[in-house]
Amino acid sequence: MHGGKRKGSGRKRVANYLRRELVTIRLPHWMILQLKSQGEIGCVIEYQLLKSEFINQPSDYKS
Repeated sequence: MHGGKRKGSGRKRVANYLRRELVTIRLPHWMILQLKSQGEIGCVIEYQLLKSEFINQPSDYKS
């Protein structure tokens, strides 16, 4: 069987409050270079915010 819809296939839906959104910020060039050297900028920022307990994550959040 090739292609077509199959029951249970595909990506599972995520709750609206867990969806990722694009946020544009302005940072100094030197800061961007350091963030890029550590990995994907969005992941680095997200990890650091959660690690520093600046924000609290929902109980059902999976990073």
